[in-house]
Amino acid sequence: MTSSLSIARPGVRLGTRPERSENANFDKLDKLCSRWIHHRIDPQLRSFRAFQDRIRDIDEVEENYKSLDLASRNSMLIEIKDALSNQQLTKSDIVRAFALIRFAMEQTLNIRLYDQQLYAGWCLLAGHFIEMQTGEGKTVTAALPATVMALAGVPVHVVTTNEYLVTRDSSSLAPVFRWFGLSSGVVLSSQEDTMRRAGYACDITYATHQQVVFDYLRDVRMMGPFRNGIVGRLRPLLEEAPLPALQRGLCFAIIDEADSVLIDDARTPLILAESTSADDTAKAEAAVALAVARNLEESSHYILESDIGRARLTDTGKLVVRERTAQLVGSWQLERFLFERICQALVALHLYRRDIDYLVQDDRVDLIDQSTGRATPQRRLQHGLHQILEVKERCSLSDESNPVSAISFQRYFARYYRLSGMSGTLREARKELRQVYGPHVLSIPSVRPTARRALPPLITMSREVQLMTLLKQVVQLQAAGRAVLIGTRTVKLSEQVSGVLRQSGVEHTVLNARQDIDEASAVAQAGLAGQVTVATNMAGRGTDIKPAQTVITAGGLHVINLEINDSRRVDRQLHGRAARQGEPGSYRDLFSLDDELLRKELNPMFLGVLSWRVQTGQRPTSFGVAALLQYVQKKVEQRHCHERVAVFTGQTQLQRTLAVGGCSE
Repeated sequence: MTSSLSIARPGVRLGTRPERSENANFDKLDKLCSRWIHHRIDPQLRSFRAFQDRIRDIDEVEENYKSLDLASRNSMLIEIKDALSNQQLTKSDIVRAFALIRFAMEQTLNIRLYDQQLYAGWCLLAGHFIEMQTGEGKTVTAALPATVMALAGVPVHVVTTNEYLVTRDSSSLAPVFRWFGLSSGVVLSSQEDTMRRAGYACDITYATHQQVVFDYLRDVRMMGPFRNGIVGRLRPLLEEAPLPALQRGLCFAIIDEADSVLIDDARTPLILAESTSADDTAKAEAAVALAVARNLEESSHYILESDIGRARLTDTGKLVVRERTAQLVGSWQLERFLFERICQALVALHLYRRDIDYLVQDDRVDLIDQSTGRATPQRRLQHGLHQILEVKERCSLSDESNPVSAISFQRYFARYYRLSGMSGTLREARKELRQVYGPHVLSIPSVRPTARRALPPLITMSREVQLMTLLKQVVQLQAAGRAVLIGTRTVKLSEQVSGVLRQSGVEHTVLNARQDIDEASAVAQAGLAGQVTVATNMAGRGTDIKPAQTVITAGGLHVINLEINDSRRVDRQLHGRAARQGEPGSYRDLFSLDDELLRKELNPMFLGVLSWRVQTGQRPTSFGVAALLQYVQKKVEQRHCHERVAVFTGQTQLQRTLAVGGCSE
């Protein structure tokens, strides 16, 4: 890609619903060669410095636009659109389009795009991933490649992690798209098919990653043999009406928070499921399984494999289970059914934890997305495990979901003809992103040097000491006129923190999976002087906390991280809430030796030495804490990577997978 960009759009050549096919016959060398051809880097995109010539070209063209009247600019827009309708996008076409987009954005939103954003937008258009620091304007940057591709007649999908961001980003950029005569729409989980189809029919569609995959599976199942091949391409030319697919193909996607979508959420496949009504038999089976499992002893009767979310009966355990269920009839006489049901009950009792892995609210069990901290009512555990959780928590039994179609996030997004993505934390994941999806990760420099201060990390002996230390720091920061964001990994700890603050009379806001309805309002207030916000990981994605001027004068937003996260990327996302766009700010990690990941992943001998040092007042050095975090998080990341590989190769066990709720009609 040195002089032009090839594009894919619906038509006779690629069909009405283009998508890249997977060729299983390619050997590794073929795949490497193909990947290099499609994702080689233009020399002028290798660095921001190398891109300076194109910035000068864009500046010159934009100056010419400013001197034109409205009629002349409209004529120029038509000319650019005609040029972009070719099979390839040339450098000169993109330069003219970028210049006009920057001019239009200033006219409609009163936003002047920085040179760094022009560089980032061109990298996205070329099909690369970009690491762009938090607060640097990723949302408006995505408008550059989205507009260019939409003007070229390519269906554009802008994919993000939650529906709040979907509606926010779409509405904020709609005036720019309208300026170019382009339509933009959203696809939400609450919409009927008519509205979904209208959303996908727009030139630019905003949706969550789960929704686009879910709708793709529905289209695949509905269209069947007519989806691909010559029959599918000629079908619109036949007398009969084409099948009413929701999507118009997988041509170009821009993924916001790409590491969350393509890495964190890629450990579980997305499954299209049909609902079947729950009956008294299902409830009775779950109750019996729980009753038997509660009386089994760990090590003697069963072994928990927490790293893969599974329980396994020992030979002794199997004998005990047979004895205790000998009087039961029906399916209980089948050993496979019996043992699987008891193992599911053991998993529900010991591996799924309330307020950590799931919430109980409104007489239902909602799973918690571990990468965002949000409740996900549309996800369900399969093969009766969700119903066992409901019986465990004395909730009403929901309908069972029977899988009918499934795909991994890796395989779905690899089917786009051109895939790009952006995030503030891609550096750690660049190797896996390159191996699985192909594109390179390019770093975008900040507009202003960062003023973020990292305070020395602290490790306390227990959770109680940690919370008391936290309280002292919060009171001091409030007195200084600072705003404070307290980050936790779990709902449980966020509510413990809230209890301590409430008992001490510290006013605060809690933002977690149980209290996320007014997220936008909570985030808007989080930058006020003396404001204290307690949030799970959900605060680290897509939110923009803007400190008040008095807070900036006092030192800016201060972030306190209370739990070790599964990945260093999540820590960086949380730290990045402070000191955006060159403003002052600071962060500190305040951990406890009671931290779940420490006790689970750290060698007991090393944990004992660490406990002794903390207890005797010998504070670990910053280097030592950093090395400790790296060791623990690397172990978790390696395990998660193995899980993603298993999903990608189709070897994940069905009883541990999640399904997006809904019917498949």
